[in-house]
Amino acid sequence: MQFLQRTDHRIADTDHATITLAVGVLVIADWELVEKAPDRDGRIVVSVRGWLANGGSGGVGDPHTLPVQDGRAHLVRAELRGRRPVTDRQVHVDYQHVGRPYPSNWDHLGYLTTVTWADRRVDSTGAPIPEDEI
Repeated sequence: MQFLQRTDHRIADTDHATITLAVGVLVIADWELVEKAPDRDGRIVVSVRGWLANGGSGGVGDPHTLPVQDGRAHLVRAELRGRRPVTDRQVHVDYQHVGRPYPSNWDHLGYLTTVTWADRRVDSTGAPIPEDEI
């Protein structure tokens, strides 16, 4: 993922992930996938983080600006290059508006977007726990 301090912060030619939610579609550019270590119950949480590519102009939280309101949502399908598609999960969507420098040569509005979900569960040895036991 590109750092904020770069002088040319362009996302047009970066890898894009498509996150289809029950309430809309997010296109996240220059994304990274982060798997957190298991918590004490063995749950592994996954986050996809990147720059919102299909947002409008305005302030964070403006329902006419963002394609999906932040907070809880239902993930229908996530297309992430190099991984099997993720389907049918409860997720949390979060936006952080970092602003654009002036003069700006960014080709996006500066919304850092994070989509987080519980991916799987493992036991103390790292063996997966079947889905019906979660």
